[in-house]
Amino acid sequence: MRRVETGCALAESRRNGRVGLGLAAMLAVAPGLVGCAQGDAVQSVTGWWHQYEGGAIAQQRPPPPGAHQPYPHVGLTPTEAPEMPSASARTALTDQLKAERNFGRRLAAADGPLPVAPPKPAAPPGQNAAASGSSMTVAAAGGGPAPAQDWTMPAVTKFAPPPMRPGELPQIGPTPPPVPAFPGFDIPETAVGTPRSSPAYALADPHGVLIRFAQSSDQMLAGQEKSIGDALTGWKAGLPVYVTGFGDATSLAPDDQAASLRLALARAKNLAETVMLRHVRAADVHLAAAANGHFGRVSLVP
Repeated sequence: MRRVETGCALAESRRNGRVGLGLAAMLAVAPGLVGCAQGDAVQSVTGWWHQYEGGAIAQQRPPPPGAHQPYPHVGLTPTEAPEMPSASARTALTDQLKAERNFGRRLAAADGPLPVAPPKPAAPPGQNAAASGSSMTVAAAGGGPAPAQDWTMPAVTKFAPPPMRPGELPQIGPTPPPVPAFPGFDIPETAVGTPRSSPAYALADPHGVLIRFAQSSDQMLAGQEKSIGDALTGWKAGLPVYVTGFGDATSLAPDDQAASLRLALARAKNLAETVMLRHVRAADVHLAAAANGHFGRVSLVP
């Protein structure tokens, strides 16, 4: 009995030892698994590869400069005033940007919307019958069969640069290469090197304070009362007030110009009524409207 008990105790102790070793191995691997769970798969694979390579790339990165210093006071930075252009230079730059913006708007209105391709005309009855397998043929005006059209693409001239030696910079010619010509297609003037003449548009902003309206509407946006008050600063009874409405025209076509002018008149009338609520007589309000332009303006000078 003692031998049997001794053998059972020995087997039990061995089993407990294996379990203890397994627990110890799991506890040793657990920190590594927790560390892997903190990063994504890419970071884990990258870390493993760096450890495999060894050397400087496997070492820990040094802390960034100033990591242990106190945080700076953001309200005290920057300590030096930045270099700014003079007031006249800033005004000139603002006027230039306004002119470029107005030129782009006027040019877009002059170009008009993109053309829409007309619908494909219906084929003649004889041509439909020929396409359906009928024995009828389309005859030309002279009584004979219609001549076959040549649908082959024209030859395209391709510019071949001269060969260059290794390490040699390409030589830029005095003029660009010629534009390839396609029969039946009109090449734009800008492609052949002819500069486009700029039309003589009035690019300066109109006088007065800008009053914003809703898109394609004569209703003013919220918060425009302050702008109207700023426009009437310095006004005295009996002095004229100039109110102008603009129609946001996007094309110079007669129909579009007429519709934009009606919108401009509606905006000018609505703006004039708002101005007269500030004790301005109707006889002192001068109305104007223009199809090109945006929103409305109130000014004390014409």
